[in-house]
Amino acid sequence: MSRIYLNPMKGKRYKAEFSIGSGKQRKRKTHTFDDKETAKKWINQLSMEADQGTNFERSDWLFVDYYWHWVETYKQPVVSSATLLSYVTSYRHFQQHLGEVRIGRLTRARIQRFLNELGLSHETARKDLMHLRSCMKDAMLDGTIARNPAEGRLHIVADPKLTKSDDKKFMTIDEYKHIRDFLLNFPHSLQHINWMTLMIISQTALRVGECIALKYDDFDFEHNTVRIDESWDSVENEIKEPKTKYSKRTIPVPAKAMSVIHRWIAYHRQVLFRLGITNPDQFLLLNQYGKLPISRNINSSYHQLQKKLGYKPKFSTHTFRHTIASLMLGDSKVSINYVSKYLGHASVAITQKYYIGLLPEQREIEEAKAVRVLGS
Repeated sequence: MSRIYLNPMKGKRYKAEFSIGSGKQRKRKTHTFDDKETAKKWINQLSMEADQGTNFERSDWLFVDYYWHWVETYKQPVVSSATLLSYVTSYRHFQQHLGEVRIGRLTRARIQRFLNELGLSHETARKDLMHLRSCMKDAMLDGTIARNPAEGRLHIVADPKLTKSDDKKFMTIDEYKHIRDFLLNFPHSLQHINWMTLMIISQTALRVGECIALKYDDFDFEHNTVRIDESWDSVENEIKEPKTKYSKRTIPVPAKAMSVIHRWIAYHRQVLFRLGITNPDQFLLLNQYGKLPISRNINSSYHQLQKKLGYKPKFSTHTFRHTIASLMLGDSKVSINYVSKYLGHASVAITQKYYIGLLPEQREIEEAKAVRVLGS
């Protein structure tokens, strides 16, 4: 039963009460108004939303509490540990900026204010918004809210000092070839296993976890290919399924790189045997301590390598994926569909949105074309 009555407390004249269900299942929502007509409209709106399936379950929860409940229910059982950490990071940001907001009162304007206040990198803000949108979409499907305030256009406001610029996402062709060739010709040993990892990534554009998980028999030396069907989780220290089902793939590897890997396997087996280290899973990159490399250490080794070769240490290992994808797409003979499958993406749209951009050389060519058009 819903009703409107004079507000016994100080403030607005009327108090409206909307209820749904009965007994222990009854849910009540109240709101105060200056006039009875507006109160009636509010009750009518809630009644219509209830008729359309909204049950307002948990609608009085704080948004951060609902978000955490959503993460535990819908995400924790199915996502990797690394991905779960990104949801936890978003939770901390929500606690700081949306800690007092109830999910039923969260508005589009309040979400935009959160983005305005966040003051972090573009990628961090993008992930927070993606998580918030996904949570609110499920809240609507579960009947907690009648509409999703995170739908529609919201503007990501990022701190430019914290946002990775294009010159950190893409190497020049000369930089890439210099680093790639150095790694290809380096006399790899167990003491430099991180550089061996980087060599493989520079030739294949694998994700770091995919590379760490490689085993001897993943390589087909007759056809010069590598099979990717597992990934190493550096947080949980265990082998897991790759990022998505599309990440399972077999891709070609340049012949010279395969030759280096073939020699490495023979050397690797011999040295581990001499050290008394067992390798029952036949991991390609097991180190002298019988452990697999740590992804953050590989990134640190890459920064050291950049310094050694005379570059500012601004590139991450993921830069190889960006650069190799752009090189492939810069060749008209390689289709974007193939590049998407090569990278292990779920769709071409992901390849276009997150990975494909102009290499510095390509940008200069396109800028020259634009100037010619404007000057003609």
